[in-house]
Amino acid sequence: MKRFFRYLYDCRYVWLWVMISGAIFAGVFALYGIRMEAVWYPLLLSALSGLVFLMLGFLRYRRKHMELERLQPGAAPCAEYLPRADSLTESDYQALVLREEEANRARKEEWDSARNDMNDYYAVWVHQIKAPIAVMRVMLQQEDTQENRELSAELFRIEQYAEMALYYIRLGEGASDLVIQEYELDDIIRKAVRKYAGQFIRRKIRLVYAGTDERVVTDEKWLSFIIEQLLSNAVKYTPEGGNVTISVDDKKQLSVTDTGIGISPEDLPRIFEKGYTGYNGRLDKKSTGIGLYLCRTAADKLGHRLLAQSEPGKGSRFIVDLKTYSLQAE
Repeated sequence: MKRFFRYLYDCRYVWLWVMISGAIFAGVFALYGIRMEAVWYPLLLSALSGLVFLMLGFLRYRRKHMELERLQPGAAPCAEYLPRADSLTESDYQALVLREEEANRARKEEWDSARNDMNDYYAVWVHQIKAPIAVMRVMLQQEDTQENRELSAELFRIEQYAEMALYYIRLGEGASDLVIQEYELDDIIRKAVRKYAGQFIRRKIRLVYAGTDERVVTDEKWLSFIIEQLLSNAVKYTPEGGNVTISVDDKKQLSVTDTGIGISPEDLPRIFEKGYTGYNGRLDKKSTGIGLYLCRTAADKLGHRLLAQSEPGKGSRFIVDLKTYSLQAE
């Protein structure tokens, strides 16, 4: 009914012309003394035929409206789906829409090409920079001194930042970068722990992990990335002599808990936002606000949930809910 009244409103100038014409004829007939009874019959016939044309026009108006509603922007060129224009103005609008669509597609192709070139460049850059990093690590291991240990720790951070750049690029590749199957969760956790063992030893932070027998449906590479980022933050914000605990409960909730400086209540809802560092991040000038954003994005990509709990001065707890994945392993 609302659509019908809208159609009547769109035809308002036609109705105005009909009423003005009727008033003119009635006035002329009255001036010439013609009996009005001679007018009512043709007026009634005209009204009935006008009603028929009105309903036919409304049906065509409704059909065209439904065709336009079914159009999906960007799915295909509009020229293939636009209904036939019934007027010169409508034809002009359709031509304008088609020109704008063609221009948008050209801009999108140009942007996609530039983005792919940039992604390829950074991917090659990350792989190339790993070679000098590996050489520097071997050179620093030749002599065990305090200075070399400090340099090795900084070199480790450089390597992590380079890998983070690569993961940032891969996040835009959609599901093509995923290998979903069932994995032993213990193997993934221990691999991440071994990678960060040197950082825990250097900072004199105690790591507690008792192992787990759980199997999870996930992507090993991306889940490893999430765990490594959580361990990296735990090392960064836990003072010397603190504890970091990794646990997995029977609900397949993986927790990384530290006894660090914690997160303020006003920062907690925003820590997964891109580029948000919060109060503690501003104290640590090296914080980028990208790590947790990548973790949340990767978790969403895998169908997992990533939650955070914290109390300032007492530590933080990050939970990866691995039971929420909706698919089953093949």
